[in-house]
Amino acid sequence: MRIHGLLLPINPDSPEPLYLQLAKAVIAAIREGRLRPGETLPGTRELAEQLKVHRNTVLQAMRELQAQGWVVMKERAGVFVADVLPAFTPGSPPTPPSLEPSFVLPRPLDPLSTASTVKMDWSEGLADVRLAPTEAMAKAYQRAMRLKGEELLSSGEFQGQRRLREALALHVGQQRALSLQPDQILITRGTPMSLTLVAQALVGPEGGAVAVEDPGLPLIRDTLRQASGSVLHPVPVDGEGLRTGELAKLLETTRLNLLVVSPQAQAPTGVSLSPQRREELWALARAHRFAILELDIEYDHLPGQALKPMAAEDKDGLVIYVGSLSRLLAPGLRLGFLAAPGDFAIKLAKARQRMDWQGDRVVEWAVSELILDGDLGRHLRKVKKATQERRASLEAGLAARFGASLAWTPHVGAMGLWAEGRGELLDPKRMEAWITACALLGVRLRSGAFFDFHGGPLAATRLGFTAYEPAELEQGLDLMAKALRPGA
Repeated sequence: MRIHGLLLPINPDSPEPLYLQLAKAVIAAIREGRLRPGETLPGTRELAEQLKVHRNTVLQAMRELQAQGWVVMKERAGVFVADVLPAFTPGSPPTPPSLEPSFVLPRPLDPLSTASTVKMDWSEGLADVRLAPTEAMAKAYQRAMRLKGEELLSSGEFQGQRRLREALALHVGQQRALSLQPDQILITRGTPMSLTLVAQALVGPEGGAVAVEDPGLPLIRDTLRQASGSVLHPVPVDGEGLRTGELAKLLETTRLNLLVVSPQAQAPTGVSLSPQRREELWALARAHRFAILELDIEYDHLPGQALKPMAAEDKDGLVIYVGSLSRLLAPGLRLGFLAAPGDFAIKLAKARQRMDWQGDRVVEWAVSELILDGDLGRHLRKVKKATQERRASLEAGLAARFGASLAWTPHVGAMGLWAEGRGELLDPKRMEAWITACALLGVRLRSGAFFDFHGGPLAATRLGFTAYEPAELEQGLDLMAKALRPGA
């Protein structure tokens, strides 16, 4: 591979000959790994123009390097870094830069997982990329570039492609009974961005009070904390969803800015907010005038006939709705959306402009094609069928292997199944040990403590199953059973 634009510092005012300076700069680049054995150096004319020196100076430097064994000069081919390099003088390589920060961190950072033994990651429910309509997406992308290439590669609306916002308004109107105008919709790069925008626009750096579900997703809590000076208040969840009675007690002493809730499929438990609790939540929100952020990113995977989102019933402008296209199409797409009442939608759009001027306009146009051409609707039906089959397979497999050790509610949840420990897994420590053993055999799970607001012991786990076919789920369950009873 030929290298271009290589940084080779030389000083014309130095008494040292320029060709020697250049030779030493090339040697330093080789020692530092910026030039590797076999790579082609820039041409002598290119280097001469770059360094503002005579070409003969460059040729003299190359001959010096060849004499020392650092490069090989081939007629009509170029100058190559030698495959076998001279031995480095002891102490000559520069000290490598530190890979650790020397500045003070506000709090310890969570390490990234580097486990290489994991074959199946059940820690989160994700879309199965094998189901993605890749051919339709490729054709839509090609049409976008062919018909609108110059326009889409230019700067555009920071709210997101209007064509996609119009298509989304149509889609969620048909699928979720949401009555939205395109100007209410903002395209984002996923749920963390949606949460960050809302927290920054609603709470701000001066801080405020935000209520979250407990147990809940650490991603939500961490994003809210980092995006603003929010003080988070956990509100417990039971079989009917958010415990509105506990929320009412919190409101007696706290001026709440925002409540983050998942009425359709609470993560991680999967439960839906009961109709009575919905009415109680509406009454509290109207009385205390706090905003409701309705997180509905797994709607497309819900079993059976789902309830309407709360945003579809909002007559008072209290709900900010967050949805996801990545959960339906593919996690790597990084495409989400949020919808908000009038003036607040404008404020969110301005916050979006400051954070990230615009998203990927070509992808947004292509996805709008999928919606308008009916490809997304066909894909949605395929995904719903696959999710139903996989859920049934998982529940049957769990019953056969863990009937006395785990308990769950059938047909509850969207992309994950919440299983609580029973019998030998009733003890949280035993549950943690089993989850560790599962990881060693290749199946990653999350313990209940991961979702608990305070990180306390919780004998439960969430099984994200949507990315795996029934046969793969069977393999994973076999490994999990082996982890629980190694000698069986």
